[in-house]
Amino acid sequence: MTLAQSGNTPRLQAAALKADLYSRCRSHVLSRLSDVATDTSPFHHLFIDEIFPADFYASLHDHMVALKHGDSIEARTQDNPDFVTQRCNLFESTDDVASCIRAVFSDPGIKEALLEKFYVGPLQDLAGSLSIHQEFEYTFTKAGRFQNVHVDIPPKFLSFVFYIPEHPVPPNAQKRNATILYDKSLAPRYRARYLENSVCIFAPHFYSYHGFSSSIDREALVMFCVNAGALSAWQSIRRAQKEQPPFAEFLDGVERKLRAHPLKEYWGGEDRVISERAACLVNAPQGRVLG
Repeated sequence: MTLAQSGNTPRLQAAALKADLYSRCRSHVLSRLSDVATDTSPFHHLFIDEIFPADFYASLHDHMVALKHGDSIEARTQDNPDFVTQRCNLFESTDDVASCIRAVFSDPGIKEALLEKFYVGPLQDLAGSLSIHQEFEYTFTKAGRFQNVHVDIPPKFLSFVFYIPEHPVPPNAQKRNATILYDKSLAPRYRARYLENSVCIFAPHFYSYHGFSSSIDREALVMFCVNAGALSAWQSIRRAQKEQPPFAEFLDGVERKLRAHPLKEYWGGEDRVISERAACLVNAPQGRVLG
């Protein structure tokens, strides 16, 4: 018997459809996470294709395109001081697409599965402490632009870039337009691909240097899992004083995070944390690395 046959109201039917969508997306994402191994070069990260069920991705794509060409576009100023990109923030959106993604990646089981790729367990408490940051938004970048190399701020425990190209991407442009991961000498490593229905995920730390450049118009969805207490403390520090060399507050924040929640990548324990802090190349506010 269908919902309609059982006499349920349209509101209940809609709720059931949303629950089914969430359940299918959650199961699919968990399956994709179990299938992928952590890439260790130039730092630990995941690149996952077919991250969402095909029908949900089609809805996500249409949702992104509608907003890109709608009237909700705002300036995004943090990528590069020489130009302004565009964004459409989804943090308070109640649309089915945004709500589903937010629900899936707020699920404790999903968060634990993600954290297990990067952090030393047990991880239940850490998963419970993390929430999606307000910078949950589509980003729209014109061809010929780039994002400054940087590491993400200390309160961010997981960083996501979902690739949602409006138009098909030629094979020779897939590598160059995805997130660029940089090694410790700041040489670019093109480990991800700008491929529809895919995502690059990593856990920020002292040398998670990354950015992007665009040879074509570039559409993506960025998302971060943060600790609310650490974020509030970081914001208070930035309000109280201007970030300036040697950026001790930034480095302190990263170090506190790594000591409280060790990364698998930092196999040397305390000595590794100390040595990586000393070698960190951040030389500008908000974790940027400027040449």
